[in-house]
Amino acid sequence: MEKGLKTNDYVIFVENLFKRYGKFDVLKGISFKIKDNEIIGFLGPNGAGKTTTMNILTGCISYVEGVVEVFGCDVFNNPIKAKKNIGYLPENPPLYQNMTVYEYLKFVCEIKKVKEIKKEIERVVELCSLKEKKDKLIFSLSKGFKQRVGIAQALVSNPKVLILDEPTSGLDPAQIVQVRQLIRSLKKEHTIILSTHILSEIQAVCDRIIIINNGEIVADATEEELLKSDENIYFVKVFCSLEEKVRNIFAEYVEYLEIKELSVNSDGTIDIKIIVKNGYKGENLAISNIFLKNNIPILKFYENTLTLEQLFIQLIEKKI
Repeated sequence: MEKGLKTNDYVIFVENLFKRYGKFDVLKGISFKIKDNEIIGFLGPNGAGKTTTMNILTGCISYVEGVVEVFGCDVFNNPIKAKKNIGYLPENPPLYQNMTVYEYLKFVCEIKKVKEIKKEIERVVELCSLKEKKDKLIFSLSKGFKQRVGIAQALVSNPKVLILDEPTSGLDPAQIVQVRQLIRSLKKEHTIILSTHILSEIQAVCDRIIIINNGEIVADATEEELLKSDENIYFVKVFCSLEEKVRNIFAEYVEYLEIKELSVNSDGTIDIKIIVKNGYKGENLAISNIFLKNNIPILKFYENTLTLEQLFIQLIEKKI
């Protein structure tokens, strides 16, 4: 934990959380902390433990051991108080198809014991752009509007935490954009955990990414931090056929630059893979200058950047 901070300094505090079904450990001592007004992308392959974690956070299932707190309130020992701070959108929202949007939201308000029901319905309908649909039967709505109704029910009673499981599943591209915009707008008032398989969604919406695999947290950082590498890799094609000349030139810079791969081609060119070491800055300009200073024309020059998709695959395959 960060120095000087207590568990109730976090909106969500999870430490050493275990969940077991029979002899199988679904969660293996996971820990993470979430501060106010963050949008967290919760990412992992099928069966990794995402839904189990969300079900524990929402008080739907119990756990074997660990600490799970929402605003300093233990979800196991004081579930009713903890749940008051949480709005949950399951992957398949529990919508009553033969109710109108207004009737359904009124029903949710009654369950949550909202005092000013009409005012609350107007608030969530406005937030989710459902005003023109409030008197429509839910079964007649498009998938996109059904998802909006699901988000609206999660927003009833204005909980500080929203947990959204696959909120754009099955939507068309236009609907996906609209729901993402809605989620981003909710950040002003809410802390959001967003579970999804769509990596572009994580990149478009989330402030931080938590990746879970096989019941363990394998990454917890911003996208920028995750994709940052201690070694930058560059690929260069130069007009030169003398391998020894190139190697001798780079021997002078061995502290910072390493030729990882070099292949001489039949057309009088050389392909080179160069690794920049020790956090050396300005490498792009420095590498090009090395060739130009030695009168070696550069034909191609580009950096090999790791994508979130590549990183995700490497992490779940435990290659890094």
